[in-house]
Amino acid sequence: MNYNSLQASFRQRLAHGLQYIANYTYSRAMTNSLGFYGAPGIANPSAYAENVYNIALDYGPTGQDVRNAINFTLVYDLPLGRGRKYGASMPLFLDELVGGWKVGMTGIAYSGFPITMAASNNSQVNSGAQRPNKLRPLKVVNRSINNWFGTDPSAIPCTTAGVDNGVCAYAQPAFGTFGTSHVGTERAPGFQTYGASVTKDFTVWHEQQINFRADADNLFNNAFLGNPGANITNITSSGFGNISNQGTPIRSNPRTMQLSVKYHF
Repeated sequence: MNYNSLQASFRQRLAHGLQYIANYTYSRAMTNSLGFYGAPGIANPSAYAENVYNIALDYGPTGQDVRNAINFTLVYDLPLGRGRKYGASMPLFLDELVGGWKVGMTGIAYSGFPITMAASNNSQVNSGAQRPNKLRPLKVVNRSINNWFGTDPSAIPCTTAGVDNGVCAYAQPAFGTFGTSHVGTERAPGFQTYGASVTKDFTVWHEQQINFRADADNLFNNAFLGNPGANITNITSSGFGNISNQGTPIRSNPRTMQLSVKYHF
C-alpha cells in the first residue's frame, strides 16, 4: 500500500471582519488488498484476490482514494452598523436591525470513489471475486443517473462468455479464465455539500444579549448521486451503470434549516 499527495492550505486571518481557511488535497492511494473490514465508498469491494498467482491484477486505488478534495470555512463580520465602515453614525434603533450581522459558510467537495467492475464467476474460485475482461477504454457519452457510464456502444458490455464484439469496453471472461480488468478502473459520482449561517447579537441591557442564529445544511439543496451498478451481467436486474436502481441512489441529505434564539445574561 502506498499514498502520495500534494496538500495546500490557504488562510486569511481576521482582517476587516473576514477570516477563512481552505484546504486542498490532490492524492493517490494504492493497494493490492482492500482487506476484510470494508472500503468506504468503493463499489464492488472484495477482500479476496481474483487470482492469487497474479496479485498485480489486484493493485489499484484503495477504497479511500479521492484524487481531489477541498474543504473550507469562512466567517465574515459585515462592516455595517454603528462604529463600522458603513453606517457608522446610524441611529441606535436602526443599528439594532441591520448592524452587527455575521455570515458564516462551510463547504466540502471531493471527486468520486473508485468503482471495480464485476462479472459472473467463470473462474470457479471460492472467493467469487471475478472481474470482467477490460478490452478497450470506456467512452462516456450522455452520462445520466440511469446511464452513469453513458450511452456509447463501448458502455454496453459483452455478456457472452469469451466474446469480443470489437466495440465493448468490458466483457465476460471465457469459462475457466480470470478477467483482465484491474480494480478501481472507473469512478463513481463526486460529492459536495455546503452550509451557511447568519447570526446577530442584540444588546438588551449592559452585558445581557439575545443571540439570533439561522443555519442551513445543504444550502443549495443539491442531490449528489451514489454508486452505479457495476456488474456487467446485470443489465436488466440491478442495472449496469444505473444509479437509480441501487439501494442508496442519493448520498446527500435534503436541505435542512434551523432557527435559534439564546438569551445570555
